[in-house]
Amino acid sequence: MKLRTRIALTNTLIAAITLTLASALIYKYVWREDPSGNFERTTQTFLTSLLGLIIVGSLLSFFLGIFFSNRALRPVQRLIGEVERATESTRIAVLNPKDEIGKIAISLNGLLIRLEASSKNQKRFTADAGHELRGPLTTMQLSIDTLRAKEDSVELEDISKEVGRLAKLCNDLLDLSRVDGQKIEVKNQSLLDILDEQMRTFSRRRAKIKIAIDPSVDQEIMCNRQLFGLALRNLLENAFQYAKTQIVVSTKLEFDGLHIIVKDDGPGVPVGEQGKIFERFYRTEGVRTIGQGGTGLGLSVVSAVMDAHHGKALSLGKSGGEFHLVLM
Repeated sequence: MKLRTRIALTNTLIAAITLTLASALIYKYVWREDPSGNFERTTQTFLTSLLGLIIVGSLLSFFLGIFFSNRALRPVQRLIGEVERATESTRIAVLNPKDEIGKIAISLNGLLIRLEASSKNQKRFTADAGHELRGPLTTMQLSIDTLRAKEDSVELEDISKEVGRLAKLCNDLLDLSRVDGQKIEVKNQSLLDILDEQMRTFSRRRAKIKIAIDPSVDQEIMCNRQLFGLALRNLLENAFQYAKTQIVVSTKLEFDGLHIIVKDDGPGVPVGEQGKIFERFYRTEGVRTIGQGGTGLGLSVVSAVMDAHHGKALSLGKSGGEFHLVLM
């Protein structure tokens, strides 16, 4: 039944009940009370009854209106709940395609289908762009390295750095397309082994920056080894970039899950920007200059990996950089 028909029938029912009660009250208190024809008393009784009828009828209409309106609008409330829980890969149930609620649900499903298609096209473009750009950039980097080996210069060094940043950006784009919105398989893994694998990447930097691994890291976690290792590597790379003297890796069991903590003694993230640091291409004001900071995607990859694990990534702490990977 259409929504406007339900509301119209509700109003009609309330009016019918009110008029029926009015007729009953008038009959009881007027015609049956004074059959002798005393019109003065009849008028007084009529006015009193009418006043009582207005009060009772108003209250009755108010509560009946709330009751029947809630019943009529219950499908709307159900639709609102489904829309709030909807994602681009889910669809809203259509109970009756002929009424207004059903038509709205059909329209929303069409919108979700278009959003899903747009998201897939965006991910496909990101992956394709990363693949297509990585080849030429690798060739450029090799050519520049060859030139620098023969005759190095400041200009060639700057070009090499920028090409390296572009190559890193392509790799981050590929990582995002590989992780974002994908379902993953998790197994029981050694967190310490995953950390050791990723630490080998930073063997040269460890001479300048001291790394302390807390004994609590030696435990088993449920994760996708490759992807979780990617998240750890990005956090470590971020820590090595800004740490002054040391990095500490530890774990802590909290009410919301297991926290894997990577903390450095660098400048840290301002409190007002901690909620934005995992957004794509976002960098804090302190590194918004050419040639400094990363690509703006490294922490976005971390957040996408944790979303795939049904966990979360957090930036905490008032002094120094402190990042948490939370496994539920």
